[in-house]
Amino acid sequence: MNAPSIADMTEIMVPLDGSEASVRSVPVAGRLASRLGLGLRLFSAGGHEAASWMQDVAERLLPDQEVAVDIAPAENPVDAIASAAGDSRLVCMSTAATLRPHRGHIGSVAEGVVRRIGRPVALVGPHMEPHPGEHTQRMIVPIDGSPLSEASLDVAGDLARALGVPVWIVTNISSKAEAAAASHTSDLAASESGHVWHLAKDLKTRYGVDAEYEVLHGKDPAKAIVDFTGDDGTIVMSTHGRSGLSRVFGGSVATAVVAYSPRVVFVWRPEGAE
Repeated sequence: MNAPSIADMTEIMVPLDGSEASVRSVPVAGRLASRLGLGLRLFSAGGHEAASWMQDVAERLLPDQEVAVDIAPAENPVDAIASAAGDSRLVCMSTAATLRPHRGHIGSVAEGVVRRIGRPVALVGPHMEPHPGEHTQRMIVPIDGSPLSEASLDVAGDLARALGVPVWIVTNISSKAEAAAASHTSDLAASESGHVWHLAKDLKTRYGVDAEYEVLHGKDPAKAIVDFTGDDGTIVMSTHGRSGLSRVFGGSVATAVVAYSPRVVFVWRPEGAE
């Protein structure tokens, strides 16, 4: 389930579709590229006229940064982005992050890229702050007790080591879950605290980063995670990979977190996810 390391990446690639909504990710990618010491590339699967538009975007939003521009016209943008990303580019892109049908279908290009690319994708949701303030001071990793959610710990450890920041592992316990546990005379919060403590200790040993933990108590897990993250954190999380109607009926915490978050969210679909 291990994702490729940041050390294996050479560039951050920003897919754009010609809309101002897609441009939200450009300043974010610029800051990430500078902090991680990576190159920066704007990419479009549109026609050749997209090249001059992307150049204008780069000059407007990143006037002091060297930015490459690349196009590969294609009917399927997910295929084009996955192909252009190759094995050494970290993708940073905007998304509507909605569970509702849009543009005539359920899902999005960003969702397709996350499912296809085999490594974390930096997603910029609709509530991303244009100027989020200080750089990331900590990585937040939400887990739900499943091996798939815990697979994102390696991604967070790798990013935290590269950025020189600590990791916080969080899990949310709803009042309903606590009530169910109480009926069986078990202390769910204490049990979860012990589990995340061991995860934090292991992460610190393997990646050499400071690691802390917290058990949250929110009715809405996504909002609880975003509220805990605040203005100085960056969330790293796994998605179980549900798509289409199953995702709508079952809900998606990852999608909701991206939708609520004022900062970029790293989302990874580990091997073995649906």
